[in-house]
Amino acid sequence: MKRAYHEICLPDGTLQEGPVVVETDNEDRFLSWHKLQNEESFTEWIGGCYRVVTPNR
Repeated sequence: MKRAYHEICLPDGTLQEGPVVVETDNEDRFLSWHKLQNEESFTEWIGGCYRVVTPNR
């Protein structure tokens, strides 16, 4: 699933301004992200900030 946000906060605390596209799997687990360059099909606009949370190991 692809969703677009204004920005993304990475696990190390780095804030990347966007807009950005975040890709997740069917269980909403983070897979990847990239800056939005052009309109992308099948991308839902959410807005706000996406925070990447990594599970405790």
